[in-house]
Amino acid sequence: MKIIIAGAGEVGFHLAKLLSYESQDITLIDSKKESLAYADNHLDIRVLKGDATSIAVLNDAQVQNSDLVIAVTSSETTNLTLCMLAKQLGCKRTIARISNTEFIKNKDLLRFSDLGIDELISPEALAATEIQMLLNKSAFNDTYEFEEGELIMVGVSLLKSAPFVGKMVKEAAKIFPELHFMPIALQRTGTQYTVIPRGDTVFKEGDQVYFITVKEGVDELYKLTGKKKAEIKNVMILGGSKVGYKTARDLCANKFNVKLIEKNKEKAFDLADELPNALVINGDGRNVELLDEESLESMDAFIAVTGNSETNIMSCLVAKSKYIKKTIALVENMDYFQLSH
Repeated sequence: MKIIIAGAGEVGFHLAKLLSYESQDITLIDSKKESLAYADNHLDIRVLKGDATSIAVLNDAQVQNSDLVIAVTSSETTNLTLCMLAKQLGCKRTIARISNTEFIKNKDLLRFSDLGIDELISPEALAATEIQMLLNKSAFNDTYEFEEGELIMVGVSLLKSAPFVGKMVKEAAKIFPELHFMPIALQRTGTQYTVIPRGDTVFKEGDQVYFITVKEGVDELYKLTGKKKAEIKNVMILGGSKVGYKTARDLCANKFNVKLIEKNKEKAFDLADELPNALVINGDGRNVELLDEESLESMDAFIAVTGNSETNIMSCLVAKSKYIKKTIALVENMDYFQLSH
């Protein structure tokens, strides 16, 4: 498959990395020479410097022969424009990254497909949705829904107490014949390789295992994995970014007690007006004393969604040292992702 990706930021680079591993024909376009140089040195892809909305650049990328264009630059306007141009020039399918979720809510009314835009994605909205699912399924560190929630995939790191650790997949199925689950992927601790479990695959302590189950089977998986569901009610959010705002708004709508900390004073006041059911604090969340003053230890969950991955990780480590039940860090550098497993 020939795929063109516009935007060599964290999202674009990670997409190019994953797709190139699948032996896809990838062309990465960006106007910044430095971003492209890094991708060119680390990935087996073609890089192209220039404006992704330039017809000359798109022709150079052979957009007329492409199967898919993915526009994930930092500019929503650029992404939408690129997809429209790409479709007119002969691309089979287009995907645009956006930040305005009104477009997604009204995509049928606005008929973006008629404009040449097949799919719209909002990373901020997806992140907020994922955070809420992780809070609702607090024992798991990954969760994805399919078919409008009828099928659910959850990821969990196996504890020694899990009843089937040391047993083969086929033995685990016999231990819990009444449970509706299937292990579909497994990552050994200390490795980056994912394997598809077979009947004779042995579960080991520390394995990151992904299960697929029906909606009603999620609670059953707690028994299967030896995990206990933590009741989450009080939540502290660090960072009033788009993700922070959307997360706070959604959690308040679902009757969570939310406290949000934002460093920028003007932004904090705006958030306080927009989130009447949340307590918004103006302060630097990197200050441990401030977190203590705001009763971090009484929180059930701590969510760090500032624009800095390192700040998010370090603040979650502070929260973890206070025995917070659930900590979630937003990271853009995918190299940090393994820290959660």
